[in-house]
Amino acid sequence: MSASPHRRPIGRRRLALVGVATLVAAGLGAVPLVVTADAVAPADLAHGVLPARDGWAASGSGTTGGRAAAAARVFTVSTRAELARALAAGPADAPRIVRVKGLIDASTDDSGKPQTCADYAAGTGYSLDSYLKAYDPAVWGRTQLPSGAQENARRAAQAKQAARMVFTVPARTTVIGVPGTGAGITGGSLVVKNADNVIIRNLSLTDVRDCFPQWDPTDGSTGNWNSAYDAVSLRGATHVWVDHNSFSDTPHPDSAEPVRFGRHYQVHDGALDITNASDLVTVGYNRFANHDKTMLIGSSDQDTKLRVTLHHNVFQGVVQRAPLARVGQIHLYDNYYDTTASEGYAHSYSVNSRAGAQVVAQNNHWKLSSDRKTSQLFSGDGTGAIAGSGNLVGGVPVDLVAAYNAANPGKKIKTTVGWKPTLTAGLEPAAGLPKKLAAKAGAGVLTETGGKGPTSPVPTSPVPAPSATAPSRPAGGRTLTVAADGSAAHRSVQAAVDAATAGDTVLVARGTYRETVNVPASKHGLTLKGATGNAEDVVITYDNASGTPKPGGGTYGTAGSATATFSANDITVTGVTVENTWERSAHPGVKDTQAVALNASGDRQQYLNSRFIGHQDTVLNWAPSATGQYRQYFRHCFVAGDVDFVFGNATAVYDHVNITLRDRGAAAGGHNGYLAAPNTDAAKPYGILITDSTISSPAQPRTYYLGRPWHPGASAVGQLVVRNTSLPAAVKTEGPWTDMGGFSWKSARFAEYANTGPGAGTGADRPQLGPDQAARHTARAYLAGTDGWNPTG
Repeated sequence: MSASPHRRPIGRRRLALVGVATLVAAGLGAVPLVVTADAVAPADLAHGVLPARDGWAASGSGTTGGRAAAAARVFTVSTRAELARALAAGPADAPRIVRVKGLIDASTDDSGKPQTCADYAAGTGYSLDSYLKAYDPAVWGRTQLPSGAQENARRAAQAKQAARMVFTVPARTTVIGVPGTGAGITGGSLVVKNADNVIIRNLSLTDVRDCFPQWDPTDGSTGNWNSAYDAVSLRGATHVWVDHNSFSDTPHPDSAEPVRFGRHYQVHDGALDITNASDLVTVGYNRFANHDKTMLIGSSDQDTKLRVTLHHNVFQGVVQRAPLARVGQIHLYDNYYDTTASEGYAHSYSVNSRAGAQVVAQNNHWKLSSDRKTSQLFSGDGTGAIAGSGNLVGGVPVDLVAAYNAANPGKKIKTTVGWKPTLTAGLEPAAGLPKKLAAKAGAGVLTETGGKGPTSPVPTSPVPAPSATAPSRPAGGRTLTVAADGSAAHRSVQAAVDAATAGDTVLVARGTYRETVNVPASKHGLTLKGATGNAEDVVITYDNASGTPKPGGGTYGTAGSATATFSANDITVTGVTVENTWERSAHPGVKDTQAVALNASGDRQQYLNSRFIGHQDTVLNWAPSATGQYRQYFRHCFVAGDVDFVFGNATAVYDHVNITLRDRGAAAGGHNGYLAAPNTDAAKPYGILITDSTISSPAQPRTYYLGRPWHPGASAVGQLVVRNTSLPAAVKTEGPWTDMGGFSWKSARFAEYANTGPGAGTGADRPQLGPDQAARHTARAYLAGTDGWNPTG
């Protein structure tokens, strides 16, 4: 960042990146989005149909959704009100395509104003305290459901919420997320009821919370809290294709709810429930993460029909019902199950077959956590059946039914079914599923031409996510050692990186390594680790600036000045120091003084227990595609600098980090520098979050700004929140935000919440988040994205 507030020299490479990103984003966001009739080429993703033989939904006439929609019946929506209007637009039986652009928050009124649980309860007479007093088992007992004034008030409040958050999807409809926009719905339930021929694709579906769960003292031996809404609910629906979606409770896991009447106050119901004689359903390439009651097939043991295929789905951090099959002919093939507990969601079982369910489980792959047994993967009541073969646990073939039956002789699962799957497109051996589905399952990986391969990274969603765990790391697994004294396989860090393949670990011995390090995108899943665990022992250092001449001509530019450039996805850096020691005073003739220590420009990157030290532009959090999904997580790190030293357009979280504002000698009330300079694209909800951290400084009081908005183009509207952080006296208590390059900080997205210390304060020039807003600005919410990534656990 330039020391001048009016100009930021960025070098040729950055100028090219910013120019392209700005043009793309400006084309997307130049005018407000409304419900529009879009003429879309027939070959585009929105007009896609279920391929032949792709599960039960391919039976008979197949599943085409809104494929035949006229141009006037193709709607693009970006708000709750627009979505509701598009789904209700008549005539009801005419095909329609609803393209969801960006994240829709269902908890809003028609003007877009956020609605809270208190808003829904207003005027109904409902009070949680009164409800708890009325139906305390010590008062109400345990033999009958709640009734009376408070239960009636609860139902009334619940009905008000349902009117905002429940969306009925009619027949012959495709609801699809627009690729590259972080498309999804948070807090909303899609209901397909008594409708035929529906497609739901490429959406992040998160946090479908019931503000008013009902206490049922008769549910089980101890009673339970029951909520009302599923993310997607199929009731009497036929020919339905649910494809490439992500489901999670992020950012409000049930595990964070209090215990009431001895049971967790559970505010989420199913992720995807298929009930009430629904039939001919294919569920493929979805990601289900951090959820309890994940999928129910059959509303009761007397339900009917329910021919359902589940293939190439990922289940991570789910407790149960993946699925629970009460009735029907259920084909499970090529699904990946990770039983590792996450966000308090501890695995109970994966697949339950009971009553009339006849399940065929083929070529599924389980990752078994250390606390679980193979016998715990299946469940039943002694009436269901599961047949199949080719299933792996930890890469080893296992007869899962035999393992379960040996441990549960009184409730054995039958091994014979009365049908044989024939609609098995894509059936493949289970061995490669973890790697394949890490890239191909969930929202955000479809291309605009309808392919199933990865596309460019997509923007994060405000609250999708966690916790799904991150996609599995590449196979790799070697450790390459580095020691400057020649006692290891490699003398330099870069030499080891060059020799590494995806998924390897580069272990660096104590020492100082004067070099620049570049980890290219091809080295995804790499770990760079200091051998001692103490970041001060392992130092990677160099001293280029933006204006430093390059061999062969020109200068490095800002991004090119970095001591370390990490462009790969899914990398972890731990226990090292990365520094740029370039000093302005030693180079009086250099005008472009940006000197980056770390250029972080990949997705799902973790920086742990490490130090990043420089002066101007210490850490660049960069999204090579301005609207793309690039997330970087810093935890228990140290960052030091003086001008714009945390900056960029990626989504970055600084969690429990120590930040030092370096002293440039300004007198009290003068000007030493700026902590942050985000240039988040307007299409992205999340930029930089500093949370639960400590900012310190030896500088004089009131000499530092918290931040200013870097505005290289029309689409850059910087987003930064500093919350629950201790601020030093060096921060300007009045006006800690300032303009940059003629762009007002008030036009950016800056806010604070619950900060402490001598630099904290409130007032008109210090925007504060409200409690509801703060709940949406958490590390998990910023990082969840479209795949539910949650490295914060």
